[in-house]
Amino acid sequence: MRAWLKELFRKARHRTGEGTPPEGEAELSPEERAVLLVGILDDPAAREDEKYDAAMYLEDFPGPFVESALIRTIRSEDFSSVLAQHCAESLAGIWAQQGRIDQDFFPELRRTALDEVLGVLGARAPHLIPGHTPPP
Repeated sequence: MRAWLKELFRKARHRTGEGTPPEGEAELSPEERAVLLVGILDDPAAREDEKYDAAMYLEDFPGPFVESALIRTIRSEDFSSVLAQHCAESLAGIWAQQGRIDQDFFPELRRTALDEVLGVLGARAPHLIPGHTPPP
């Protein structure tokens, strides 16, 4: 992963004696991080590995903006690319965390994106899979 992307997620930052970050090292909010990661997904000049990393990190930033970006990317990748798989994995992770799925998008899922969502939900939240009956 590129150094600047690692820096984006560095948790501990050096602070000055006054408790403020040194100039140029302001802490990014989760919302800012999510926007930057979605920007990587949407950037046609970004390398594939950068997009894969961004897609995987987005699971840690649930919300409508991130879900919409993941869904948009899955659709644009025709549900079958490696990037679509990474996005589907993150989307399913968000759904598992939040205890709900997107009822409108779920029926659209197909190919490897569907397999990825079913795998994550099956392991982490099988009750969310439509038509799933829990064992007795």
